[in-house]
Amino acid sequence: MGLTQAGLATRAGVSLPSLRKFEQKGQISLESFLKLLIILDRLEAIVNAIEPSEQVFSSIGDVLNFDKKPTPKRGWRT
Repeated sequence: MGLTQAGLATRAGVSLPSLRKFEQKGQISLESFLKLLIILDRLEAIVNAIEPSEQVFSSIGDVLNFDKKPTPKRGWRT
């Protein structure tokens, strides 16, 4: 987009030190992160990434048993 750090910070309403800290250490408040995403037109990509999968459960039992594998049965060979 051709923005400087100062220009991006100003347009997003985020302080320049917060933007620099985010770039250097990856630490930023959620509010500031969302502001930056809006200015960079990337908010929709984040929303799409966190949408739930197509898996639909009909009961709490389905949720609790979702990843369980059947337990092998032990017995005597005849």
